Amino acid sequence: MKNHDCHVVMQRLIPFAFANLLHKDVHPVIAAVSAFFQDLCTRTLTVDGIRHLQENIPLILCNLEKILPPSFFDVMEHLPIHLPREATLGGPVQYRWMYLFERYMFHLKKKVKNLSKVEGSIVAQSLNEEASHFAEYYFPSEVRTKSRRPARHDDRGERAIYSVYVPELFSQVGRVSGKGKRRKLSHHEFTHLHMYILTNCEDIVEYERIYMGLIRGFYPTKSEEELHVHKEKDFMPWLQFYVSEGITSGQSFPTWVVEMVNGPKYIATSYPKYCTRGYAFRVYEEGRTRTTSDYGISTQTGDLVYYDILREILEVHYAGMLDLRCTVFMCDWYDPIIGRGVLIDQFGVASVHSTRRLLKYDPFILASQADHVCYIWYPRVTRLTDPWITVTAINPKGRIYGVPEHDALQAINGVPMDTVKHSCEVELVVDFTQFGDDIVHSDSEEEHGEFSEDSDDIPSEGSSTDAE
Repeated sequence: MKNHDCHVVMQRLIPFAFANLLHKDVHPVIAAVSAFFQDLCTRTLTVDGIRHLQENIPLILCNLEKILPPSFFDVMEHLPIHLPREATLGGPVQYRWMYLFERYMFHLKKKVKNLSKVEGSIVAQSLNEEASHFAEYYFPSEVRTKSRRPARHDDRGERAIYSVYVPELFSQVGRVSGKGKRRKLSHHEFTHLHMYILTNCEDIVEYERIYMGLIRGFYPTKSEEELHVHKEKDFMPWLQFYVSEGITSGQSFPTWVVEMVNGPKYIATSYPKYCTRGYAFRVYEEGRTRTTSDYGISTQTGDLVYYDILREILEVHYAGMLDLRCTVFMCDWYDPIIGRGVLIDQFGVASVHSTRRLLKYDPFILASQADHVCYIWYPRVTRLTDPWITVTAINPKGRIYGVPEHDALQAINGVPMDTVKHSCEVELVVDFTQFGDDIVHSDSEEEHGEFSEDSDDIPSEGSSTDAE
């Protein structure tokens, strides 16, 4: 593996890959090293995060000394002590590491055609590449060239265009891929899909406010939970009645409202793949083995994070002049309750119970609300049928957002770094401050350095033997 491959394995896989293979006192130490470098290499660094790194790395290395032999430690194992200070001075490490240059060197090595003249081959091919790249600017923008070729998973900025204003959910940026299949929605699916789209449209909020004010006046003794149940049941027919009565009485409504309140068509188009915001989502297929996992989805509502499996990608249309369209995902949700369906360890690794599902039927989500995750099974020697699987977040391809990638893993929930048990029950760090200014330790023998003034007077082994 290359250096960057080892870097990814250390940060993404080691925190959970050996959880069931190593001793319970050994795995946290190895995972702590991975958490340290994952926090160090994040795109957004904070003062508190660097401070936690500086406080925890001495304990991490001392824990390593308890489980690894002394011959393992050299100057490279001591180097992490100085990395938080270097991050304080230099900022995020992405501007200073060598992975980009190593990748570019690999690009240059591929240009070698004559092994007897390596440098000349690189120069000649580089000149050809620069000349062709410069010539691309003389072609019209619609001409497809190598540098203008979109990535395989690029959404290409495609979105539905309308002649009038419509809510943003009808103009999501995304691109469907594969052969579409038309199918009919059941009445149960139609009802939940229509309600979900209405309640997730920001322009419908004022109508929701009118409806909630009416039912609060009709049912003053009911709680908010009871009113919410009433809303899920009667809001759709009320909104349709409210708009139709308003049109009859001469009130004007936007065209998209008139078309939207009647609900989508029962005939929807199903696609196997959808690309949006740097993600490439693919429908889960039972019984098919793939080396990639593109069907994992997560979304956050309040404090709960929902994880699911993508079952179907649907493009729904609305009848009318505007031809409103919207892309939704039909999902199979896992139980999101912490401790029952989701577990989060001290290093921030999330796991879901693969056999526990969300009890409430709410399968739909907008494509713009979904984030991509990957499900990885734990390597196990025992308990092979354990249903817990690891969730790993996927970074969008070709996108860099100005927000932290994740919360700091060094101090989850304010819990400091623990120490591991030693076979001799020796304390991890000895507190020398209790001795005051007295000498704690001194060598009784005189030390002779390599460049000492008296080093010439010290007889060597060979000379002592000859003297004897």
